[in-house]
Amino acid sequence: MADTQTVGAHMTENPHVIDMESPLPAARAMMDEHEVRHLPVVDGKNIVGLLSERDLSKLEGFPMLNMNLVSVPDAMSTLPYIVHPDTPLVEVLQTMKAQRLGSAVVTDVNGKVVGIFTATDAVSLLIETLR
Repeated sequence: MADTQTVGAHMTENPHVIDMESPLPAARAMMDEHEVRHLPVVDGKNIVGLLSERDLSKLEGFPMLNMNLVSVPDAMSTLPYIVHPDTPLVEVLQTMKAQRLGSAVVTDVNGKVVGIFTATDAVSLLIETLR
C-alpha cells in the first residue's frame, strides 16, 4: 500500500447521519436498519459529534432510564476524529490505532460530512491487499 493513498479513496461515502435533536430510539433504529455502528451527528449540515453503538449500549444498560427522554447529544462524543478526503490514509490509520478509535469522520472544507472511515473499512482494505 502506497503512502500516497488518501482516506477519501477508501471511505464509505455519504454515510448515514443523525440530527442532534433526534431521540436515542431513532438513532438505534437507524443503526439497526442500516447495519452501522457509527453515526455522525449533525446540526444542519455541520458535524457536532459522533454516536457509536458503544455509546448507545452503555445507556441502554440502565433499565431505569427512559430512552425516549434522552436525546443524541446526551450520549454522543463531542470530539470525533475529523479528517478531510485528501488526508493520507496511513496518517488516519496511525491516529485511529494510537487513540483506539473506531472511526474517522470525513468532511469537506465546509464541515459537511462526506464520508466515514471505520475499523471495518480498514479490515476490508487489509483483506483486499492480502488477496
